[in-house]
Amino acid sequence: MYKWKRALSFALAAMLAACSAGTSSGGEGQGADETPGTANETPKTNEAEPKEIPKIYIYQNTGALNQKPEGSLPAKLEEMKRMYIEELGIEPIAIVPPNGAAEEKLNLMLGSSDEIDTFQGNWDEYASKGAIIPLNDLLDQYGQDIKNAWPEEAWEYMTDKEGNIWGIPRGTPAVHYPIWIRTDWLAKLNLDMPKTLDELEAVMKAFKEQDPDGNGKDDTIPMMTDLNGIKNALLGGYTEHGNSNWIDPADQKVKPFELAPGYKEFVAKMADWYQKGYIYKESFAKFDALELLKTNRVGTSSMWYSRITLLFPQIKGNLPEGANYEIVRGIEGPMGKPMTASRGSTASMVITKKAKHPDAVMKFINHQYQDIPAHSLTAAFGDNWRFIGDSNFEIELIEPEIQYAGEYMVSLGTATETKYAFQDPIKKMHADYLNKELGKLDVAKMPVDATIMYDKQKLQDNIPTLGDIDRLRNEELVKFVTGARPLSEFDQFIDQLQKVGLDQWIAEHTRQYNELKK
Repeated sequence: MYKWKRALSFALAAMLAACSAGTSSGGEGQGADETPGTANETPKTNEAEPKEIPKIYIYQNTGALNQKPEGSLPAKLEEMKRMYIEELGIEPIAIVPPNGAAEEKLNLMLGSSDEIDTFQGNWDEYASKGAIIPLNDLLDQYGQDIKNAWPEEAWEYMTDKEGNIWGIPRGTPAVHYPIWIRTDWLAKLNLDMPKTLDELEAVMKAFKEQDPDGNGKDDTIPMMTDLNGIKNALLGGYTEHGNSNWIDPADQKVKPFELAPGYKEFVAKMADWYQKGYIYKESFAKFDALELLKTNRVGTSSMWYSRITLLFPQIKGNLPEGANYEIVRGIEGPMGKPMTASRGSTASMVITKKAKHPDAVMKFINHQYQDIPAHSLTAAFGDNWRFIGDSNFEIELIEPEIQYAGEYMVSLGTATETKYAFQDPIKKMHADYLNKELGKLDVAKMPVDATIMYDKQKLQDNIPTLGDIDRLRNEELVKFVTGARPLSEFDQFIDQLQKVGLDQWIAEHTRQYNELKK
């Protein structure tokens, strides 16, 4: 179990200090500043002032509180704080953002006199605003364990073209949008695991029409998805590069996927699925995935992987015996693999320009990268975890009731989360995905410009209508899929993009791509 080794060194240091108190460099029995006739008087000592313990303010928007959104029991949180004070000489103070308004709260705090030292964000966004500081020197002095934990490619996504490192990575390119399927429903309807998107469509048709949930109602949801889900899990089956910009061989320019051959066919297929009731009708509005899974009506999911790995185990016990979701492996569409891997991102832990003790912040974060995964597990679960047997990989929670929720966890990411796996059935599915699936890039298409870190500020400066273009790309796709706009207007949609500055979009992305490609 976790051992706080430095506590002993602090105690020994205190004992040595006590033993040496009052000793001077003067003659035996007489201090250098004594006056005649005072040899037997107790010499004056200069007691050191108690060292001030630096406070660091952690804005907890990393997702660590997913296990207990309401936060820790106050006494348990205080216990964890005291532990860090004793171990590191640093007092962490957690700021838990309000549900549904984390970003708004963050921006308000950054623009006010409120103290906030570290948070998770896209470093390029906040560096351009002057809200955060480069970390090169801090990493060299206090962050060696952090530097060693992440591969070189992860640091490439944290570094600007001048060589400034702005954040601590959260991940590397990965696969986040597999298609999951209810294998117990397949067995019940005597269906095979689909190997093509056409076969998947046939399975969804059976799920829709043959009442696999057995409730006697025509209310089955063949696919739970959202806008990102259809783009990242399915688009690659219809276009060569999937959810990616691409290089048009006709003119060697960077273009958005809307102009790629096969995109219109993809839109038509999604619209057909939606019209037939295969895609959940509220997929492109806000909905609660956990509540939907609880209904026992969801046959497949193409959302972010954790919508299954984290949520399904929580409610599995309330579903019929044998209920299970598995990944659909090896599936292909007309243009090959349907899933697109997520490129590395600028998401990271950053340190604010307002931080009074940036060195203490870096020391605190670095501590969680020491003795991986023990220190990071303690940051996440307190003392409520243990290794199983002699293993230094498999773990379990000691008590199912969570008292400490992880407010001080600042090391989330593949560098730490792939170094252990839960035996706890509620946690095991998620940990297994992180350890066995997340890094399997060969099951997906890699974005063409995955290693290009576009300068977002220059994109905004040189594409005045960038916001309008992004809005059109998302909103019109949803309209086409849901039937709010007929597919016969697809060419008009492309004309709309041209009118709001698509040529500028293409020119600026091409310029940066040619400048930054290696």
